[in-house]
Order: sequence, then structure tokens, then C-alpha cells
Amino acid sequence: MALSACFKESFMTFSFVAKASILMLFLGSTLYVHLRGRARLPLLRQFVNHSALFAPYNALMYLFSRVPSEPYLDRSKFPELDILKDNWEAIRDEAMHLFDEGYIRAAEKNNDAGFGSFFKKGWKRFYLKWYDKALPSAEALCPKTVEL
Repeated sequence: MALSACFKESFMTFSFVAKASILMLFLGSTLYVHLRGRARLPLLRQFVNHSALFAPYNALMYLFSRVPSEPYLDRSKFPELDILKDNWEAIRDEAMHLFDEGYIRAAEKNNDAGFGSFFKKGWKRFYLKWYDKALPSAEALCPKTVEL
């Protein structure tokens, strides 16, 4: 009887420590995310914001990322972007033509969930690819950009 009471007591202690550790991890990672940037929400609002829910994951990503936490990254570290730098005029010309012809627009039925919040701010879009496959409309209307 004494053994089971001792076991229950130690189990409750372990349970409490585990719960307290998880809570401290959550609070600590939320504070880390909060203090990381320059623009901050009020502290109490930070804990009920969606960023608090993902704070433990984001803290791990911040801590183990090879990308520096600077507002502007050195473009030379991303050589795959050179093709865009070298061809920006062709991309611009095709985009201006698409815009002038009315192809770059907001969703007509607000059924594009990925851009819902952007459309509220006046953003527009034209799809070049969908799941790595070029769209026929993009191939016909902006072949140089799709080729890149």
C-alpha cells in the first residue's frame, strides 16, 4: 500500500513537471518571437495572436536557420536568382502587356483562398505555374517568363 501511494505521489510530481515544462517552453518561445523583431504587438495581445501558436516551431527555425536574421539578405548568397536579375526587363515587358490587356486581376468570385487577404488590399495576380506545371495561358501570353 505504501509503495502505490509513493508511486502516485511521484507520478503526480512528474506530471506536474511535464506540464509546467511545456507551459514554460510555450511562454519562452512566444517571448523569444516577441522580442526578436522591431515591430511588436502589445505583450498581452502577443500571447493570443496566431504567432504565439506557432512560436515553438518558429523559435526552432530561427535558432537553427542558416539564413541570417537581417531585413535584407545578401543576394549573392542566392545565385539561383541571377536568371531573374539578368532577365528583369523581359519579365517587366510581359507583365506590363498582361496588365494593359486586363489579364492581371483580382479573383472575380473571391474563391482564391491563398490570396483572400491580399485581395482585400487591392492585390492582383496572374498564375504562371500550378504545382510546377506551366499553365497554357501563361505559355501563350508570357512565353519568355515561363521559359525562365
